[in-house]
Amino acid sequence: MKRVAGKSGQFDVVVDGKVIASRGGSMLKRILGGGWPDPEEVIRLLEQLPKSK
Repeated sequence: MKRVAGKSGQFDVVVDGKVIASRGGSMLKRILGGGWPDPEEVIRLLEQLPKSK
């Protein structure tokens, strides 16, 4: 796993080149601090990924 800096307000979880979670919602929602993916959903998606050797 590696962390890559992006633009201010950007948030993506990328695994093997595929985005599995991202910050969404309207611009107003983002400005007000919302739009973050549900942590439990991100964890569930990560746990479903094939295990690497």
